[in-house]
Formats: sequence, C-alpha cells, structure tokens
Amino acid sequence: MAGWIRTTLLRAYAQTPEHPTKYRVIQWLGRHVFPANGIKHRAYEDIKLYLHPRDWIEYWLLRGDDYEPLTLKFMEQNLRRGDVAILAGVNFGLHVAVAARAVGDEGRVIGIEPQPAALLRAAENLRLNNLLHRVSLVSVALGAREDLVHMAWPAAANSGTASLLDEGAGLLVSIMPLATVIKAQESPNVRLLLLDVQGYEAQALAGLTEDCLPEILIVEIDPEFLQRAHTSAALLLKQIVNLGYSLHSLDGTRETHDSESFPERNVIGLRKDVEVKWAKGSNAGKLDPCIRPLARAG
Repeated sequence: MAGWIRTTLLRAYAQTPEHPTKYRVIQWLGRHVFPANGIKHRAYEDIKLYLHPRDWIEYWLLRGDDYEPLTLKFMEQNLRRGDVAILAGVNFGLHVAVAARAVGDEGRVIGIEPQPAALLRAAENLRLNNLLHRVSLVSVALGAREDLVHMAWPAAANSGTASLLDEGAGLLVSIMPLATVIKAQESPNVRLLLLDVQGYEAQALAGLTEDCLPEILIVEIDPEFLQRAHTSAALLLKQIVNLGYSLHSLDGTRETHDSESFPERNVIGLRKDVEVKWAKGSNAGKLDPCIRPLARAG
C-alpha cells in the first residue's frame, strides 16, 4: 500500500468516533500497520510530528484532540527570541518544539530526557520542523545531587511512562542537579523551566541553587505520581514557594500551597517582578479518563 494512502486511512480511522473496540483495533494497527516511527500529523499551531498510538498522548493527538493547549500557549507567549529554556521530560518532543520555535535562532532550549527511545523520537520530530539546531538534548535525569540510579523500561512501548519510581528491568541513568545543567550554559539566565518528570519534580527542584533560579516555572502536579514518590501536591507547592516563587494557574489565578487542582495539572511559579501573559480558555487539554488507563495497560 502506498505510504500516503496508508497514512490517510490510519489518520481517518483514528479520528472516527470512539467505541468499545476502537482502542484495541488502534493498538493492533499500531503493532502491524503503522510505520515504526508513526505517521506525520499536524499538532499545535502547525507543529509537525511523527505520532504513533503506542503512546496515549500521541493517540490523543491523532484523534484530532488538543493536548495541554493552555500550557503550550503560555510557553509560546512568554518565551522571547534569545531566551534560554529548560524542559525536563521531553517525551516525543511537542513542548520542546514549541519552545524552540519561540526562542528563535538567537535562543537555546535544553531538553532533558533520560529515556533513550524518547530522546530519539524528540530529535526526529525536531528535525522534521527544522528546529533541532536550537535544542541541546541531554540524556540525564534530574535530582538533588549527582548519582547513578535505575530506571525501569516503560510499560508496553510507551516511552513517556518510563519512571525512576518503577521496579523491574531497565537501565542505569545518570542523575544531575539542575544547577549543574544551568551553569553549563553560556548564559546561566534561564527564562523558563518546565518539569514533567513523573513524580520526581520535588527531587528535581532540590537541585536548584539561589544563584540560578529560572524566572518562570511550569511544574506538573500529578497526585498519583507524587504519592508514589512519597510526597504530595501540598509539599511540592510549598517547596516552590520556599524557593521564592508565587503560585498561579495558567489563567493567572493566584494559588496557594493548599490548592488541590490546576488546569492541565500544571502550576506556574513566578519570581518577584516577573511579568507574563496569561493563557485564556477552557481546559481543552484535560485527558480523556477512558484513554489513559487503557494505554497504560498496553
């Protein structure tokens, strides 16, 4: 079957209405019909991506839905040409591509990802958008101090679910403090730091020092992963406040460390006197509760 015909048919089926057997059919197609690197798809604001349904977020996008549109808009509005941004947890590269486009050739994006398969997919998608030259991909995990730790292989083939919290077969990955990553850059002034590290956010923030705090934080607040990491949303939010940041939702609503939920599960931290443009709109990026458990189960 000609490649473009296959791509058209696969995309068309992914965008049909959901029904009880559709996801099982999609997974079968993913194993036997989809190209190994996925099919080309236009996502947020014309970012092109190779997507494969083995990853539940990629399947979400293939269905024609948005994923974290408020977070992406916030990044796009508040990263300026020439800025430095650090994104930890790049997965297949959507957020890092948006950041790279925003900072221009004068800026720099550091994408941190310990999972080898995810790094390769991110690089491929950045190359597809002619953005790879603006990004340094770093194969480490983040923590309070340098170390060597075990990371389990992800469930099924979904590289985005790899976690330092899981047991089982895997690989050894290097831990590096954020301060080390930041000070290794030509310009240590970081405009924005995004942390989406599967419950390891508190350990990642512990690697910051007073002399290299980013102006803006975007931190995922996922109670399930935080509980597995033996912490909580309240403790993580308090840690952000203790670093000198005020807490906000993506729409600008002021929050406290007692807040329990955030649009798209992301909280914004701002240093004093930092001005930003807030994202407006509904939480269109909320995940369909019927998709995520199925995808994790493989």
